[in-house]
Amino acid sequence: MELFRSYSFFTILNESIKLLPKNGKLMALIAMFSAVLSSCSVLLFKYSLQSLLTDMIVTAQLLFMPDLSSFNIPADPNSSPPSDPSAFMPKTGLITDRLGHLGDDFARLLALQTAFILVVSIISFLSSVSTVLVSAVSYNSKTLSLKDLFSGIWTTWTRPLITTLYVSGLAIGYFVVVAMLAVPLLMYSSRVTFWAAVLLGTTSSILYLYLFVTWGLAVVVSVVEGCYGMEALAKSAALVKGKRVHGFLLNVSVNVVLLVIYEAYRVIFGHKGLMNTTMYALFVASVTSFAKMLLVVAYTVLYYHCKKHHGEEIELHGSFFYQYAKLPTTQ
Repeated sequence: MELFRSYSFFTILNESIKLLPKNGKLMALIAMFSAVLSSCSVLLFKYSLQSLLTDMIVTAQLLFMPDLSSFNIPADPNSSPPSDPSAFMPKTGLITDRLGHLGDDFARLLALQTAFILVVSIISFLSSVSTVLVSAVSYNSKTLSLKDLFSGIWTTWTRPLITTLYVSGLAIGYFVVVAMLAVPLLMYSSRVTFWAAVLLGTTSSILYLYLFVTWGLAVVVSVVEGCYGMEALAKSAALVKGKRVHGFLLNVSVNVVLLVIYEAYRVIFGHKGLMNTTMYALFVASVTSFAKMLLVVAYTVLYYHCKKHHGEEIELHGSFFYQYAKLPTTQ
């Protein structure tokens, strides 16, 4: 029983929740930063996307509409309207202009989606690095000022960024492989292929949550220990041995809680709540930001549990932590 209490993921969750009030003002600031900026990005993207799609639909409709000038009544009453249907189609130059405009809209759509993904990724990255810094300092019973936090972000951001790019590459590669396996199943509509696709989706989701333990912990290692890239991934894989199940359960529990919250929103507000896409998008963005922040705190606690599990000394590593360890703490 003592072993279960010491090493279960419930202990990690409990310590993570207790860690939030320590340096609580900074934690609250990070949470508000992530939620507000994510919500603003979603709103801006939503309205920009609506405007762009409306323009694309109108342009596409005009592309296939007949030339209204062809329906003008001829000045000569003895003349008859043209019998060739092509006479009613828009002129070649007009078609070329509308096709060019539609192509420009597709380019703008791609640029808008890329910009949105980039902005959201930057917000998520800065929030994660900030959360790890504050959590690591709080776990070691130290306090942190806002100035120290900015200094820590400035000092450490390059290492976790490189590791995040490695992790993103692994995740993209994983989903590309899953998509390649799913395409043949989706090409044939039958009950067997449908359930095979469901089984593949369920299995790949569970496997991803299992693999992400090492990937997520690698970002924490990059912030705290100063290594990055493959070195951080290798260090994370070595640390997580014996604790991978606990990290997996953390991932599962957070995702289950998110599903329950989203389902509760649907039950409380019903179909009208889902139809109000603006409110639902803001709700999802805010809840997801808070859930991810809690998961990052839990991964930081998991990192220190892994250190204890392997008998490694718990200390603050990295240039920022080395400098900060010399500062006096305030009560």
